[in-house]
Amino acid sequence: MIGCLCIHGFTGSPEEVAPLADYLRERTDWVIETPTLPGHGSELQLKGITYDQWIAAAEQAFLALHRRCSAVYVIGFSMGGVIAVYLAEKYPVTKLVLLSAAFYHSQPRSPPLLRVSVSGG
Repeated sequence: MIGCLCIHGFTGSPEEVAPLADYLRERTDWVIETPTLPGHGSELQLKGITYDQWIAAAEQAFLALHRRCSAVYVIGFSMGGVIAVYLAEKYPVTKLVLLSAAFYHSQPRSPPLLRVSVSGG
């Protein structure tokens, strides 16, 4: 069985990945999960929330899928893409899809937050 974890972006919610998640649900037999990261959702409550909590929530969702499924695909949108890369570095992610991943500061002269090397294969 295949599991697919779709991670939304900063200040977003599962609604921003819902069209993709719905498309996959209609056309596959995958288990699709779209968790809400702490402080996000229909009403933003980011005060006191740290990136560690976002990562922990994504890890928890990944591990729950990994226990149920023989393969787990991770799709990340914007900041969710950065979290998805983190998961792929730490856990056995079968496939990784990044949608508009946010790897740079919004200020052009700032250094990258994360450097990723991609090799063919």
